[in-house]
Amino acid sequence: MTGAGAAGASVTEAGVTGAGMAARVRLAVLPTPLVLAPRLAEVVGAGRLYVKRDDLTGFAFAGNKARPLEFLLAAALGAGADTLVTGGAAGSNFCTAAAAAAARAGLGCELVIAGHPGPPGAALALARSWGAAIRWTGVPERDSVDAALPATAAELAAAGRRPYLMPRGGASGLGAVGYALAAFEVREQLTAHGIDSARVVVAAGSGGTLAGLVAGNVLAGRPLTLVGAAVSRPADETARRVLGLARECLRVLAGSGLPGTASGAEAGPDDVVVVDARGPGHGRTSSAGIAAAEQAMRTEGLMVDQVYTAKALALVSRYAAGETVVFWHTGGQLDVADMAMEGSR
Repeated sequence: MTGAGAAGASVTEAGVTGAGMAARVRLAVLPTPLVLAPRLAEVVGAGRLYVKRDDLTGFAFAGNKARPLEFLLAAALGAGADTLVTGGAAGSNFCTAAAAAAARAGLGCELVIAGHPGPPGAALALARSWGAAIRWTGVPERDSVDAALPATAAELAAAGRRPYLMPRGGASGLGAVGYALAAFEVREQLTAHGIDSARVVVAAGSGGTLAGLVAGNVLAGRPLTLVGAAVSRPADETARRVLGLARECLRVLAGSGLPGTASGAEAGPDDVVVVDARGPGHGRTSSAGIAAAEQAMRTEGLMVDQVYTAKALALVSRYAAGETVVFWHTGGQLDVADMAMEGSR
């Protein structure tokens, strides 16, 4: 019901080709822009602040979820699956993107959503419009999805379907490959700006984005200093999860031909720096996040959701002095739209 992805497909990105790279279905429009944000830099006290615009990956409002889905979808197709199975909270951008990816590939999609049925927000409404079937756990905690996912896949298999199970957020070693490649991508962009090293601040929820960046950074010789803003779990738990996923990602990439893979480069605890940015908790606004979102909108016109991405942006000022900082914008436009609509009522 799951697969590791077919080997032998050629992938070229950021000047890197790996004959043993995991199979890939192109969804995102890459590379995403790396842009200077001078007015926001002035507000946060940064000498030089760039924004990596992964809110512009160009597929189904997916933001950062488009990159892992390229590899997960290819693995599903390679395994002969006819249905994608995943889940999360009702506002999960990954669930929405998975539904769109399934529709594009001609697959079914079953989403397991924490809680009870209610009026759908933009994310769930879009998932339904792309043909996803929705199941509810009846328990509000997101962890309830984790137990329900394999049970759902087993039920579908017993009915003669061929499900491919993806964890919440697509957080797996295979999914993280998309962001391992993204580390090479941003390094090449920084080099074009005459920058050899930079500090990157990115939100960390399920951990796949940061884990992929850690893996790619290790392979690239650690030109980046990565800081994850924990928005879902405690910082220490997030760091352990990210390190495990990064190591799994490096194992997936072994033999791919990427720089560093031949030497068996390994990620260690020092490669994963995570700061607790949850504020009142997952999915809840914080004063720092609200302020950061407003600053981004009013200085650069950036749409940054207050409960996830903005909490990472709020950390930028801690590292702004004397450094080149890259804020990795992971998306969240649907959340911004939902909150704007709620505020207008």
